[in-house]
Amino acid sequence: MGDVGRLGVIVGLPQEAAILKRVLGKATPLLACAGAQPARATRCAAELIAGGAGTLLSFGFAGGLDPSLRPGDIVVGAGVVGIDGKMRETDDALAQRLCAALDESRCRWSAGLVAGADQAVATSAAKQALSARTGAVIVDMESHAVAVAGVPFVVLRVVVDPAERALPASVLAAIDSRGRVNVMPLVMGLLRRPREIGSLLALARDNGPARKSLGRAAAAAGRAFGLA
Repeated sequence: MGDVGRLGVIVGLPQEAAILKRVLGKATPLLACAGAQPARATRCAAELIAGGAGTLLSFGFAGGLDPSLRPGDIVVGAGVVGIDGKMRETDDALAQRLCAALDESRCRWSAGLVAGADQAVATSAAKQALSARTGAVIVDMESHAVAVAGVPFVVLRVVVDPAERALPASVLAAIDSRGRVNVMPLVMGLLRRPREIGSLLALARDNGPARKSLGRAAAAAGRAFGLA
C-alpha cells in the first residue's frame, strides 16, 4: 500500500479535500470531490479506479445517527448500508490498519455501520428513522457509491452534526454543485427563515472540533496507507 497511486479517496466537500491536502501535502493520494452529489460520487469512484486506484477510501464529515456520538468523534466504517438496504462490508484488513493507526495517534474512535443517503438527512426525526431502519451510527452521501465500485474500500468519517441537530434549510439550499456554500443565497434564506440562525450558529460551533478531528484522521490515514 505504499504506492500512492493504489489508493483513491472520495470526499463530499472542498473543505474535506483541503484538510487532506494540508495534512498529507505531496503525499496526498488520488483524490476526487463529489460536491455533495451522490450521483457524482459514483462517477468519481469510476474515474479513480480508471486512474489506477485499487482501493477506495470514503473520507470526510458525516451526520450522527447514534445519539452518543458528538461533533468531532471519529468513526471507522464496519460496513455501508446502501439506499437499496443492502449492507456491504468494508475490507477488514484495511479497516484494521486504519484502527491501528488511529490508536497509535491516540485518537478516540469507534466502529459502526454507515448509512448511505441520496440527499442530506436534515432533521433529527429523519436521522432517528434512518438509524432504526439501518442500524447505522452515521450517514453520508458518498460511502454507498464507494461500496459498490467493485474494489476493496474503507470508510473514515468524523461526525459534524450530532443526531439531535437539524441542518438549516437555508444552508442546504445555498450549497452549489461543487459543495461550496454561497453567501448570498445563505443570507437570503436566513432572512426568510430567521429562526434558523440558532441552528446555523450551532452547526458552526460543531464544525470546529470536527475539522480538528478530521485533520487527525487524515494523518492517521496517511500512516495506515504508508503515505506519511
